[in-house]
Amino acid sequence: MSYPSPGPAGSPQPAAGSAYSPGGPYPQPNVRGTHPIPGQRRNQGILIGIVIAVVFAIAGLVIFGIVAKSTGAGGFTWGLVFAFVPVIPVIALYLWLDRYEPEPTKYILFALCWGAFIATLAAIFINTEVSHRLAETGVGGDRSAVFVAPPVEEFAKGSVILLLALVRRKEFDGIIDGLVYAGMVGVGFAFTENILYYGRIFNTLSEESGSDAGLRGAFVLFVIRGLISPFAHPLFTSFTAIGIGVAIRSRSTAVRFLAPIVGYLAAVLAHGLWNGGASWAGGGGFITVYLFLMVPIFIGMVVFALVMRSREGQMIASRLYDYVRFGWLVPQDVPLIATLRGRKALRQNAKRYGPQAEAAAKAFQQNATELAYLRDKIVRQVIGPEALETEKKLLDELRERRPSVPFPPMPAFAQAAPQFQGPPMQGGPMPGGPMPGGPGGPVQGGPGAAPYPGPGPVAYPRPQDGYPPPQPGYPSGQPGYPAGQPGYPPGPPGQQGPPGGYGPYPPSQ
Repeated sequence: MSYPSPGPAGSPQPAAGSAYSPGGPYPQPNVRGTHPIPGQRRNQGILIGIVIAVVFAIAGLVIFGIVAKSTGAGGFTWGLVFAFVPVIPVIALYLWLDRYEPEPTKYILFALCWGAFIATLAAIFINTEVSHRLAETGVGGDRSAVFVAPPVEEFAKGSVILLLALVRRKEFDGIIDGLVYAGMVGVGFAFTENILYYGRIFNTLSEESGSDAGLRGAFVLFVIRGLISPFAHPLFTSFTAIGIGVAIRSRSTAVRFLAPIVGYLAAVLAHGLWNGGASWAGGGGFITVYLFLMVPIFIGMVVFALVMRSREGQMIASRLYDYVRFGWLVPQDVPLIATLRGRKALRQNAKRYGPQAEAAAKAFQQNATELAYLRDKIVRQVIGPEALETEKKLLDELRERRPSVPFPPMPAFAQAAPQFQGPPMQGGPMPGGPMPGGPGGPVQGGPGAAPYPGPGPVAYPRPQDGYPPPQPGYPSGQPGYPAGQPGYPPGPPGQQGPPGGYGPYPPSQ
């Protein structure tokens, strides 16, 4: 390869402070970096997924082999049946809790498999080894259950929540996400552990008194572990999850470091008290521990989770109203995103117009929810300057999707939103109630009416009792966007963002 010849005498010299001095080596291009070529990132994701699946499969075969050897074929079969019964209801309840921004299925499965295979495999090796060192007696086993199993098992379960919080630090939004992952890893752990316990008691009683006695004993234990206390492992790990969730949302270095540790220690304490009641207190003592310790903790955790979800909705509404002030959203959109009743109303209405309309409504809600969470991180200043580019992308997506969303008639619960007063709609409403469409320009039926490409050529008029008329343009003061783009009204005078920013950034506190 040849390079151009040096310039004539008197050619410009390198600027002061340049790394290249006169007479030095000719500047070379930077070495090509690792910028992914098209498809490279996707292929890497597929490869990582395959590796994780193989690791889980191997761990699952090992742990199930250990359990089957300990319980026998009959005990393993009945243990598997009894252990599976509470899995689906408990998972469903945790997914019901996570309704504003559901976690991706692949991460839900990752946490579930981690608890069922990795955490149980690590715990069974460590607990067994320590029990042997304490002495292979019932007393030694009890000491191990109270003082060794809780820290080992809670570390094995809580580590995956910390791992997901670090890997998904931009999407891990706080306590609710942590509680959902705690539920998944706890359900997985309890599933494998219960197979072992049910299988052992079935096998032992079957050898002594026959299979019927073994089945009765396994059923009694199932009532205690599977029906009375199916949330035990998820409940313990929830303390670790709360600590990690608090750390994610805090700017303080001390809080970020100490909150997960305090949560972990609380999980170990609760787990140790539960195992101590089961190991040392006898039947009456166990019932006392259950009624006066576990039940109040469980009820308190349920109330806490519901309060946190309610606050999650309030946070989404608050952050979206920031964008309302700048004209990115209209006020009546917010209840359809920030309230569970409104989200359901929007999706049910969209479902009437077919799968494509329903998918558009879901995508709109998901996009706006992600934007609210990002805005909250900006307000808390727990995210770097890359948030501006992400915010711009989300706002562009929101702008593109909104015109295709079939909004329902103004519901009563949305009337609390600030109202815009517009001119009365010319012409009567459509039969069955008006159908607000996405802002896309006036059509026949009066000023402000907007089309929605539904199942027919009918254009639904947009009512003006609460919705602003469509106006062109992004908010003034936001560079990089051409004027004349329909869909969002301009922001109020004097409230536009600073040059170079998007939306209300930096936030006003």
